[in-house]
Amino acid sequence: MIYPDAFWPGALGILILVAGIITYRRDFQTSSRDTFGLTALGPVFVAASLAAFAGEHFSSAAAIASIVPKWISAPLVIAYFVGVAHLAAALSFVAKRYIRWSAFCLAIMFGLFVVLMDLPAAFTRPAIRIFWSLAARQAIFAMGALALFATVTRANQPRRAMMIATIARFWTSSVLVFYGIENILFPQFAPGVPSTTPTATWIPLPTLIAYATGILLVAFGVAMLIEKYASAAAARSGVLMTLLTVALYVPQWVMARDVAQQVAGINFVFDTLLFAGTMFVIGRAITEATNVTRVPYAAARSV
Repeated sequence: MIYPDAFWPGALGILILVAGIITYRRDFQTSSRDTFGLTALGPVFVAASLAAFAGEHFSSAAAIASIVPKWISAPLVIAYFVGVAHLAAALSFVAKRYIRWSAFCLAIMFGLFVVLMDLPAAFTRPAIRIFWSLAARQAIFAMGALALFATVTRANQPRRAMMIATIARFWTSSVLVFYGIENILFPQFAPGVPSTTPTATWIPLPTLIAYATGILLVAFGVAMLIEKYASAAAARSGVLMTLLTVALYVPQWVMARDVAQQVAGINFVFDTLLFAGTMFVIGRAITEATNVTRVPYAAARSV
């Protein structure tokens, strides 16, 4: 049985994913085979995840409103507004319209999440590690949106694109190392993006998977410190997150039985996919800004 709270996030995420694959098919065909062509689908993965989270904001608005900081008025309105903003950005990315504006606004939104919610929680309760993980995650999503903005405006502002790519490279490096260490230190939790949810019991060799994921993330993070290898390391971390999504979290979503399990499954799928897409976007931004290769995204029409 599919519950309404899980149906709309899942349906919107899948719909936008399919639409994005169609609109980015030519980019996919000309993309580097080193990452199975997935690099070109970075904006698609980001868009699908945003659409899924938009659906969650619509179907579970009251629950999401409860985590809005108490000093912000009209939390229910904020929950719906964020859902609309996520969906608008998702549609912009898959339609290839107004990407520069939607990417820039998305970066601001994720940055506000960090400043208004994640960092205050982390500083208030520094011993709770998940708050630091959330702050790092939202910040890297903001950095990924800025990287996409830099990519689509690179022709007009090459120096700005280089600066954003450099900042994204070093920040991504630190986050990958941080996440890798988290996976190694806490192998009992679901691998990939750090969480406090134990690994599903049906997954074979969970500790080995967690250690392998952690070691690879640390290696990719260190490699990103070297400009020559930064783009490839970012892309390969995206491939790793995509594999975890397909091999672990999609089956977990499919096997979910009640509404809580279904919503949790959706969150794992699209949260990990969002991280993968962000890595692909950042990898492409680094590549183009440093002139390693000249394979731009299809031109995005905007006004």
